[in-house]
Amino acid sequence: MRTLPITIAVLASLALGAAGLLLLPAKEADAGRTVTTEQAAADAGAKVLPTDPKLRIEPK
Repeated sequence: MRTLPITIAVLASLALGAAGLLLLPAKEADAGRTVTTEQAAADAGAKVLPTDPKLRIEPK
């Protein structure tokens, strides 16, 4: 009988957590907005640079 209050507390916290997830507004994906990497970088004040080519001989 000592575990009954603990069980009730666990079930209540699970119920509150599930209710909180159901009541939170769902965020929709921003799929309608097409932005290239260059545009996003320019908006942030950055610049996209190409990567360095691979070395023909790897250093030891």
